[in-house]
Amino acid sequence: MTDAERCAEEIRDLHRVFEKTLGAPGADDNGRYEAAFAPGFAMVMPNGTRLDRAQVLDFLRQARGVRGPGFRIAIEDVGVLHAAPPLMLMHYIERQWLPGGIETARRAAALFRIEPTGPHWLFVQETWVTPPPA
Repeated sequence: MTDAERCAEEIRDLHRVFEKTLGAPGADDNGRYEAAFAPGFAMVMPNGTRLDRAQVLDFLRQARGVRGPGFRIAIEDVGVLHAAPPLMLMHYIERQWLPGGIETARRAAALFRIEPTGPHWLFVQETWVTPPPA
């Protein structure tokens, strides 16, 4: 498997965990998140808010089940923006379906460091493609 394929698989796998965590109140995947996000990880949310690793982990701990049953995520258009081993810059579109028929989409760029144990997330920047209704 190539580094790009490993990163694409990690993007899809982690978003399946997000879907489970945000959709089901009992889902607890904090260990998975802590293993995925490298020390120094940061993310910029679609609204421009910047979160460091601790803030993202805290958000995920508090957000269990917040989207409710029926919440779904799909990852599309995964590709490589730039490869400079051991770093890989990927892009993808994340679609979310919320209860009540609301669909949103965001385009993301994610920077990974490839390690023997797999890709580790260093940074994510998200931009609305289809924002949620006000």
